[in-house]
Parts: sequence; structure tokens; C-alpha cells
Amino acid sequence: MNIKSLLLGSAAALAAVSGAQAADAIVAAEPEPMEYVRVCDAFGTGFFYIPGTETCLKIGGYVRFDVKGGELLGLDANGANGDFGDEWATQSRLSLQIETASDTEYGALKTYVETRFNWYGEGDSDNSLNFAYIDLAGFRVGKTETAFYTFAGYAGNVINDDLISGGIYDTNVIQYNYDNGSGLTAVISLEDTDRNEADAMYAADELADPTLGVVRSSGRDYVPNIVGGIGYSTGTFGVKLLGGYDSAAEEGAIKLRADGTFGGVSVFAMGGWNTDGDRRNVYATWQGDWAVWLGASAAVTDRVTLNAQVSFDDGDQLAAVANANFTVVPGFVVTPEVAYFDNGNDDGDSWGGMIRFQRSF
Repeated sequence: MNIKSLLLGSAAALAAVSGAQAADAIVAAEPEPMEYVRVCDAFGTGFFYIPGTETCLKIGGYVRFDVKGGELLGLDANGANGDFGDEWATQSRLSLQIETASDTEYGALKTYVETRFNWYGEGDSDNSLNFAYIDLAGFRVGKTETAFYTFAGYAGNVINDDLISGGIYDTNVIQYNYDNGSGLTAVISLEDTDRNEADAMYAADELADPTLGVVRSSGRDYVPNIVGGIGYSTGTFGVKLLGGYDSAAEEGAIKLRADGTFGGVSVFAMGGWNTDGDRRNVYATWQGDWAVWLGASAAVTDRVTLNAQVSFDDGDQLAAVANANFTVVPGFVVTPEVAYFDNGNDDGDSWGGMIRFQRSF
């Protein structure tokens, strides 16, 4: 072997070793397994599993735009001085709703949160936490609306269903709901009702009649407001009876409701009685001893439903509301509504109208 052959062989060997080392230095990383979002249909439509957990999540809500007008619903309607207005008004709202659910040894563990963001045409805006509660094994704790509404049902399918009000809505609760699965239901609810709204109502009644004495919701000590109710439904007919006790006013109210469904028509009748008609309480915000709400809904077509409600009370107040829900496309509903109200005083009666556009998702 000559010198030239030896040098060429050595160079070739070194190149081969270097090439092998370079190849060994470049190692392609294995791709991480991708976890796709899994549909969770155990708790209804729209739920999906939060990746890496067994908790199901649902995000929904709606976007709404209202245009109102007339003495009853306009910008200055029922102002601070009791004067009726006759100006148009607008309001936009975003409602964001978040639900979670998971199976446990005690049943489904659920949460529900709803926050509403409002903007008004005159430049004002606000947002509020309307619901934030936890459900497990029939128990509910957190921010919601009083069982005097949620258990009995709201006053019909019209927008302005509380021109004659049946109680204060917002409250924190420690609540138990019973359902035997065969139509029998019941509720017991310990409630901390919106104190600012309650105190404003007490003050208005005391101003109108100083002999009533002073009541403040902060004077309840350790006694909560209490709601109890029982109901039964066959699917086409149902009845519910509730009682509510306002610990600050030391008075309460009773509510009885019946519902019926006949083909494409549903009807309801609801009555409320105040244990002291001279003073309102958080469960009886109407005038006088009693109030009545009557309503009906009728499906005209797959996309059009008509709704109507009449309500009146012992204080000679009278309200009538009617609307039509038009489903333009699934998830988008347009609702024109007309409303009439007579407060039973010298102010006389008033009319109002509105139209609502709502996209739910």
C-alpha cells in the first residue's frame, strides 16, 4: 500500500464516522398526542368535556336589542315624580351563561352562572350577576331568584309580565328541591332577599302611611326569609302551592298556581294573598290583600306563537299585555308587544309598545 492509498482510506473512514455522528445528533421529536374536545351528551345538548377532566362545560347566552315607546314603556315612563313619559327608548343586552356538570356518588354536581351586560340609549350602562349557584343532590346554594318565582313559574310568556309585581326577584339561597320523578315536587328555601330593594319598598309604604312604623331588612337578626312549596303535575295539568315569610316585615304571602296544556294551547291562572294588605313584603309587592294573573299561549305555526296576560289586584291596578313571537330562523326571534296599565289612581291609564330582537346561542 502506498502513501496515497493510505491517506485516501483514512479520509474516507473519518468522513464516514463524522457523517454517522451528525446523523445521530438530529433526532426527530415524536408528536404529542392531540386530545380532541369530546361531546358530553349526558347532561343535554351543548355540553363538552373540559380537556383532561370528567367535568362537562356548556357556554351559551343571548344578544338582545329592545326598542320601546309610549307613556308606559318610554324613556320617562313612571319617573321619580310619578309622571308618565311619552318618549322612545332603546336597550341592548349581552347575557353570558356558563354551566358545568359532572357525575358524583351523590348524583350530578352542577353549577350555573349568568351575567348580564346592559347598555341604554341615553348612555347609561350596567352589569349584574343574575345567577351563580351550585346544585348537588337536590340542594342549591348561591345567588338566584326567589323560589316564590322559580318554583311556581313566572307570570306568563309576555315580556312585561310583572307590571303588577308578584315579589322581589334577587336573593341568595340555601335551598332543597324534591322531585320523586312521578310528578310530585317540593321546595324549602332559606333566602337573603335583595336588601336595598326591600328597604326602598318598606320606606315607600311608610311614607304613604306613617302609622305602619319603620321596617328595615337589616333588622332581621339571624332569621332568614323562608319559602316553602309543593306541586304536582301530570304533564298536561299541574298545580303548585307556596308560602313565603318576610322576617323583616314579619308578614308573608301565599301563592296558588294552576297550569294546563290543550294541544297547542297552554293556559295558567295564579293568585297571591298578602297576610297584611296594608304593607307590602318581599313576597307580596302588589297593592292590597290579593292579586291575580291569567295568561295563555297558542302556537299558530311552527314559527309563530301568540301570548297574552291579564293581571289585577286589590288596589284596583289592572294590566294587560299581548305579543307575538316570530322565529325568523332557529335561534333568532323577533317579538312585538303591546301593554296597557291602569294604576287605579288619579294618574289614569297608559299604553306602551315595544319590539325585541333576540339571538340566542
